[in-house]
Amino acid sequence: MLGAEVKLLLEACPSAVIVLDPAEHVAFGNRDARDLFGLGEALVGTPVAVLVLHWPLPNWQGSRVVLRVCGGQERSCTVRASSHPGPDGPVTTVWIDRDQAADPAVSDAELRLRYVIDMLPQAICMFDADDRYVLWNQRYAELYADIAEHLRPGIAFEDILKLSLKSGQIQEVIADPDAWLKERMAKFRRQLSQEEQQLRNGRWLRHDDRRTPDGGAIGIRIDITELKQREEWLRQLFDANPMPMLLCDGRSLAILEVNRAAVAFYGFAEADMLAKAAEDMHIPDQKQAFVAKVLGGGEARTVWRQRMADGQERHVLIHVRMLQKHGDCQVLLTVADVTDRVLAEVEATRLANHDVLTGLPNRMQFYRALDDALQPEGRARVAVYCLDLDGFKPVNDEFGHAVGDEVLKSVAERLRAVAKEHLVARLGGDEFAVLVRDWNEIDTDLADRCVGAFRKPFVIRTLPITLGVSIGIAAAETAGTDRDALVQAADGMLYQAKAAGRNTWRMTPAEVPGSARAAK
Repeated sequence: MLGAEVKLLLEACPSAVIVLDPAEHVAFGNRDARDLFGLGEALVGTPVAVLVLHWPLPNWQGSRVVLRVCGGQERSCTVRASSHPGPDGPVTTVWIDRDQAADPAVSDAELRLRYVIDMLPQAICMFDADDRYVLWNQRYAELYADIAEHLRPGIAFEDILKLSLKSGQIQEVIADPDAWLKERMAKFRRQLSQEEQQLRNGRWLRHDDRRTPDGGAIGIRIDITELKQREEWLRQLFDANPMPMLLCDGRSLAILEVNRAAVAFYGFAEADMLAKAAEDMHIPDQKQAFVAKVLGGGEARTVWRQRMADGQERHVLIHVRMLQKHGDCQVLLTVADVTDRVLAEVEATRLANHDVLTGLPNRMQFYRALDDALQPEGRARVAVYCLDLDGFKPVNDEFGHAVGDEVLKSVAERLRAVAKEHLVARLGGDEFAVLVRDWNEIDTDLADRCVGAFRKPFVIRTLPITLGVSIGIAAAETAGTDRDALVQAADGMLYQAKAAGRNTWRMTPAEVPGSARAAK
């Protein structure tokens, strides 16, 4: 195929040269080529694709490619090629730059780069400043199997996209091919382009294309299908959770997502809730405190009062969990409605401190209030009124306890009305008491109002019932006064009032001293 003169000329070349037959097998290799590849005379007949990776060359005027050289090593060098007619078909001469091939530092660096990207689980591709392929890893070729056979160094990215579109096997879901191609290239040419894309087979990819300082580009494709599946699973759990849940921005507490239970609990439309911040669900007095607790320490361990869409107020406990998503801080609020529990506790407290029949404070609450009034910090005067109904026992005996209970309720209402801001308590049976604190002078007018409240008969079930009341009053300075002594003094005056003919009041002639144990 080659004459002797041509072979002598090629042997004298300062570069490694191989000549290929029409089948692209080596028909001749000069001494430098035989030394470079380490095959000796066995070089003849070797397919060029075994020697020059990524054959054919992207650019026959000069392409930097990887050679498989002596000992099976791989080296990067610059290769040129030219073709001319031969008796049996085109003959190709391949010129290998010997200096480039002999630079192991450059070759090894490029090979290490290739090894690294081939080891990565992500699909990687690199482009030059003209958007032509330079390098890609095996994962990239596997991911885009529809265009893998067309991949070669020097082919334009846009040409690959066109080939993929033409094949009809492109993985992306595309409505308008021309518009898609234009948009895809515009994104690719940005300094940074990131997006998530679902493929036809249902899998998800994250695209990350970045420009390099020399004008080239690096593209990374990450399969995020499992991540998307987990996110969808978590979203379904979030939406199906029977507890109201709100996902909020970690800085502003703006509501980002709500589940169905939250929409049902608060009564707002989902769109309306997404226009609010988490604190907007709280009553005005608690908004600032809630924000401070959540953003200050990531917790809100207390009972909060929130207002529903219909204006109803509910008591809630809120569990706070701080989350990180794509580098952003978010707050997940889980709301527990504890209204029934809080109201039950309030009612239990009320029953423990109030008379069940009349709703007045009971003996325990009266003594607690009296102890508070007698604290040594103040010097104001305190008075205790002990009241006992006159003629109540015959009412019980004649009309029964049901009527008697109705009478006691009416008595409580009248005493509350005349006592105004003063504390009225039922001590038990037909015994009542009034606590007056912060007197400037003894208010005997209150005693007259209490007696006067009984002048009008009580009408119970159309029955007019007439009662009276006897009252004993004792007053004292708050500092150092003994509580029991004060009550006993008032009780002593009560018996004097009854002895004086009932339906009247009596008061101790002097204030009860701290050391007194009984009224005289």
